[in-house]
Amino acid sequence: MMTSRPDILPQGTTDDAGAASGGASGGPSRGAMLTERFLRALYHDLYGRAPLRSERQGWLGKPLVDLVEAALVDEASWRYWLDVQLYYFMLIDRFEPVGTSLDELPERLASRRISPRDALHRIALTPSFELRNPGADTFVTVIMEQFCGIEVQRSTRELEIGKSAYDGGTGTFLGSKASSQSDVIQIAVTHRDAARHFVSREYERLFRTRCDRKQAARWGKEIQKSPNEMFALYRAWFASPEYAERVERGAPLSNQVWVRSVYVDLGDVIAPDEEVEALRGALDSLGDPVPLRSLIVRMLLDAEGTRSPRGPEIGEPGPWIDATFDRLLGRQPTDMERTQFLKVCEDGPDGPELVLYTLLTSPEYQIA
Repeated sequence: MMTSRPDILPQGTTDDAGAASGGASGGPSRGAMLTERFLRALYHDLYGRAPLRSERQGWLGKPLVDLVEAALVDEASWRYWLDVQLYYFMLIDRFEPVGTSLDELPERLASRRISPRDALHRIALTPSFELRNPGADTFVTVIMEQFCGIEVQRSTRELEIGKSAYDGGTGTFLGSKASSQSDVIQIAVTHRDAARHFVSREYERLFRTRCDRKQAARWGKEIQKSPNEMFALYRAWFASPEYAERVERGAPLSNQVWVRSVYVDLGDVIAPDEEVEALRGALDSLGDPVPLRSLIVRMLLDAEGTRSPRGPEIGEPGPWIDATFDRLLGRQPTDMERTQFLKVCEDGPDGPELVLYTLLTSPEYQIA
């Protein structure tokens, strides 16, 4: 039934947002206006969920770059960024840092008092990071691989030096003197390879494709020299033609973003963290999460707060169907889809629930 792809590029998109192909200081277009689909994609990547009704009303038709700039000084967007980083390091479930100094990171990032690199450093210093990676061998391996992108099998000498330093020995680790666990962390986090690796993995996360190695090296050099340039690079990436092309291609939603988005789309509410994590954990444990996603949709359609409207509650079905397609999929229904769903709504009071279930379990809804 879902057959078409919408015109989702931001209105007025031009090529003057070329920073994604050059330096971090490039300027994005201020003329690109937010469409429904592009707004949804930005919220997925910036906030980890679909936009609330009030947010849609406030941002649709506004300059894209204004939303990006607002998000980059918004504590809520950096709270999601922190969630992403903790998941990358597998600091989740029983290893999730609770009641630590990490709680203040979103506000400090939003106010530019620390850089993303500083935040990653703080993550590595938490007791949770050490509990998740116990012992010198595991700890130094993870530091080298996840922070610097170094294959330890090809750098066994550095691994042994790092392990010795972890245990209090002295040596030259990644080109700098080290004699403690904190030295190992400090050296790795501030190493040139760490800047390049961080840029590469963030680019891949947002663009859903690998970053060109030479470009990653250039960006990494800028970030290494001035860590706060990462804020400018994020801004340029989101406003770039390359990001618009990524949105047009689409990419699968992570289980966490999918769960948060379903709550917003059905109840216009932000899901409680404990419910999100419970459902995310269940979905992550499956090789194919699609059947369980469908079951979750069915459960929420019957639940208080996210219950589906009954037929009489939607008013005229035609405008409701158009608005629902626009809100959930970022496009208008085709003539065939509109005809089919009108008949579903006219057949009984459960029609709206069937429409919502069909859209929310469709392959098109599963992408950003």
